[in-house]
Amino acid sequence: MVCAVVLFVVVAIAVLIITKLLKPNELWRQGGTTIRTISKDLRIAWILLRIKLLHRKLCRDNVAVYTKFCKIARKYPQKTAFIYESETWTFSDALNLSNKVANYFKARGYVKGHCVALMLENCPDYPCIWMGISKLGVTISLININLVKHSLAQCIRAANCRGLIFDSNLCNAIEDVAGEFAQLDLFEYDRNNARNVKYINLKREINNFSTEDTSGFPKITGHDTLLYIYTSGTTGFPKPVVISNTRFLTFACFANVVMPKMTDVIAYCPMPLYHSSGCGIMALTVAGGATLVLKRKFSAKNYWSDCSKFQCNLAVYIGEMCRYILSVPQNDVIKHNVKNILGTGLQRHIWKTYIEKFQIENVYEFYGSTEGNVQIGSVGYIPNFLKSLMGIFLIKYDPNTGEPIRDNNGRCIKCSPNEPGLVIGKIRSKVAVDGFARYLDIDASEKKILWDVFVIGDKYFIVGDVLVCDELGYFYFQDRIGDTFRWKGENVSTAEVEDIIWKTTKLNQVNVYGVEIPGAEGRIGMAAILGNDDKSQLNVLAKEFKSNLPSYAIPAFIRVLESFPITGTYKLKKLELQKEGFNINVIKDKVYILSSGKYIPLTKEIYNDVINHRLRL
Repeated sequence: MVCAVVLFVVVAIAVLIITKLLKPNELWRQGGTTIRTISKDLRIAWILLRIKLLHRKLCRDNVAVYTKFCKIARKYPQKTAFIYESETWTFSDALNLSNKVANYFKARGYVKGHCVALMLENCPDYPCIWMGISKLGVTISLININLVKHSLAQCIRAANCRGLIFDSNLCNAIEDVAGEFAQLDLFEYDRNNARNVKYINLKREINNFSTEDTSGFPKITGHDTLLYIYTSGTTGFPKPVVISNTRFLTFACFANVVMPKMTDVIAYCPMPLYHSSGCGIMALTVAGGATLVLKRKFSAKNYWSDCSKFQCNLAVYIGEMCRYILSVPQNDVIKHNVKNILGTGLQRHIWKTYIEKFQIENVYEFYGSTEGNVQIGSVGYIPNFLKSLMGIFLIKYDPNTGEPIRDNNGRCIKCSPNEPGLVIGKIRSKVAVDGFARYLDIDASEKKILWDVFVIGDKYFIVGDVLVCDELGYFYFQDRIGDTFRWKGENVSTAEVEDIIWKTTKLNQVNVYGVEIPGAEGRIGMAAILGNDDKSQLNVLAKEFKSNLPSYAIPAFIRVLESFPITGTYKLKKLELQKEGFNINVIKDKVYILSSGKYIPLTKEIYNDVINHRLRL
């Protein structure tokens, strides 16, 4: 009875506020939308309330990750924490290694404020090493194992690292930069004792130290910096993003709401642990008691057989992985227990196919970026009445520059339903979950912050994506800033063109981009597809383009690759393809050009005609 009265009062107050703020016709439209979505709205509101309460408790407790992990390990000492190949690690095993690492680095003189770079392949030792180091208040810089000399040196320099822990397999890469950093401690980690270690043999050294939780360590709080995770973001070169202890543990708050029995979770993670998604999923284990199945490298072929083998009930993904998994021919249905998947970037053109083919019940899509403060959930849905409360908006922008458009008063303009806009999230310093995880570089951080958006003094984080939101509150990814190019005075959306190719060819690896023609203004469209140069299919594609796209948006060139260049986190390297353009003097792949409604091979004669403007496109 009391609950009913409270609910009635809340609804009545809400109606009065809406009536006061909105015009009658707007009220009618909003009221109709609310009726259609009220069940979903209330469920989302309840989930957000629970997350908020859990996060508030986390902020109030102000605990470090290591402290949280110790409590879990002592509560479930013999429970499995990590599974890796044929190895099974209990929480007690993980805690023992972490304590050895902590005691060793303490003895070497590492103290709060120092930074150590970690460059290892996926293995259970990885989280144990950085948790042990974090006990000292030393920040851990998680570095991509695929970085070449220049980028690796840049990461070490940016974070002012005192030490570097690296896998023995990476010795050649380390030798390239060792001479640049004479004061850098180089710790070689050979977990299988299979090599002649050239630098400090970290595994041998730490084995000489106690597994006990000794005294003399500093007090670490939730506000202290835990990690640097590198991101190129939308503003240039790799930059270290500052992740506090509390921000890392926040991921466990979200997961605890959608999966309350965390100790029953067996999560499959083939993601690199230096990536934000791979790193974040570790919070389920170190803060929630879940079991984490680690893989050294991602394999599309073995993804579901691994999930079945290890009896996983949760799988982690990024969108690029899902495309590869779908492209693997599977004659037999693999039985597995995975009903929930969690990750980011599952694109809508494969979403339905993916969950139906692999019988997934729930998709937990965390939209955002490493440094971002926007968590849109599934891209997705946010109740209209919660957008202001959550501080998430779409604003109008200039497609040519990517900059927000402002009105005569200098304020940003909110988008109407179904209008593409730049997504921004409000930065509220008093609300930790809304806080922008800044870059270590102050200038780089400022480039991601938008000031005086709707009122003087407010500030928002610029995500760098273009989304569309319909009348009901569903969000759809449109473009990444920079993925839109301009040709013949018109803006071309790469996502729109890619969507047509995917639907027509059923190819899961497609990349559309703009390339330059010397002396021409703008960029002309080009598509790269994987290993299918069937001329009849290319001509079917040409017909689909003509039926669904304006002439300026139709790709003039198609490049057929044997394999796609990808990053260490399985994203397609669009920049490399853009640089090579349609230059057949450089490209060894087959390239086709659109001519009279059909794609024909691009010969050197035709190529020369294009660049010398004898053939106009």
